[in-house]
This record gives sequence, structure tokens and C-alpha cells, in this order.
Amino acid sequence: MTFAVSYIIVFLFGVLIGNFTTTVFYRLPRNIMISGFDQKSTRPPFCSKCGHILRFYEYLPIFSWFSTLGKCNYCNMIISKSYIALEILVGLIGIILFYLMNNNLEYFFIYFCFATLVLLNIFIFSVHNFIPIKITLTIIIIGMIYRTLIDHEIFSWIADFSLASILCLWIIQKNLDSKNLYSYNQSLVHLILPASLWCQNYSILFVATNIFIFYIFSKIIKNKLFYPICVISVFLISLISFMNLMIDSSI
Repeated sequence: MTFAVSYIIVFLFGVLIGNFTTTVFYRLPRNIMISGFDQKSTRPPFCSKCGHILRFYEYLPIFSWFSTLGKCNYCNMIISKSYIALEILVGLIGIILFYLMNNNLEYFFIYFCFATLVLLNIFIFSVHNFIPIKITLTIIIIGMIYRTLIDHEIFSWIADFSLASILCLWIIQKNLDSKNLYSYNQSLVHLILPASLWCQNYSILFVATNIFIFYIFSKIIKNKLFYPICVISVFLISLISFMNLMIDSSI
């Protein structure tokens, strides 16, 4: 019974974070303030079509979508299913990670943040065709904390991140020199920098191999799928590597 209650609490926590994630998903690409006390620069939740300010029960996680039958109560605009999908996915990810981490809350929260940010990046990229720098930077900062906890030092991840930064500078320079701006170069930078922190030793070789293979077959899998597939592989390889490390050292 205790386990069931724990998983219910984790799922509710996940959908609450997922609800905030939907706010970021809508507002970040449109440069709308997410929060703040200055009412001139921010807005409470509102309908994206008619602009009507929503009441608290109209933006509750999951329940509000079903209670309104997926439509705005004021203008009847159909609410995108992406929002409820994002909320449910974040909740399910929370349950899966809680199970895998075996009640290790420290690493649960770290990987939960990583997974949520990856999912948010994928949703924004799929809809708006760009990768937010702010989210990638957040993934990098959390990766620094993660590697410090895993390695018990900072020199290792500083060396890895420095090499990755040099490689990314070369990629950016090649992009600037090219007459045809190749969209994959931007994706590579957003993949290489996080991977240098979240993956280490042999796992970074798996990531590099995956990115290289997907890059070669990029014309087949198309632009829209290149970044999502690669960033998911970075997350999964990092998680599998961590699980193996946890088994070996009983973190």
C-alpha cells in the first residue's frame, strides 16, 4: 500500500511539473514572461485566442482539459492535445524514474529534471523548429551538478566540457563560413555540449556513434527527427550508464 501511495504522489508531482512545463512550452517561443511580480511584463494563464484570463480550475493538470472537453470555455477554441500529452508524459516519466532510482531521491530529481527538459526541448523543436538555448543551458548546468556528484571532483567534467566546447566552436565556425546554413550544425551543438557532461567513459563513445550514424542517415530520417532521436539517445545512454554505475558501486 505504501508503494502505491508513493507512486501516486510521484505521478501527481510529475503532472504538476508537467503543467508548468506546458506554460513554458507556450510562452518561451513567444517571449512571454513566465512569472514575475510586474503585471506589465507578465500575465496569468490566459486563452491564446480570445485572451480571457483563466480561472484556477481551468488550468488544473489533466482535469481541466477533460472538464472543458478540450475547448476554451469562452471562445470554444480547440485546445491542443500537446498540452495534456506533455502533462501525462512528465507524470509517467516521474513514475519510471522513481522506480529505476530505487528511492534514491537525489538522483531521481536530477534525472527527472533532465528528462523533463529534454521532453520540453523536443516539443518546442517539433512545433516551432528551433531549440531554445535557455533550456539547453539549464540541461548543461544540471549536468555539471550531476558529474560533480558522480565523479566527486570537477576536473574530469571540466576537461570533457572544454573539449566539447572546442569541437562546437569548430562546428559553429564551419557553419559561419558556409554559404548554405546547414541546420544540423545547430542541433549538433545542442547535443554535444550536454552529452559531454551527462555521459562519460565508454558511454560517450556510444553517444558519438549514435549521433554519427543518425547524421549519415539524416536525409532518410528528415530534419524533424534528427534532434529528437539523438537527444533521446543521449538521455537513455546516460541513464543506462548511471544504472550500471549504481549497481557496481551501490550509490
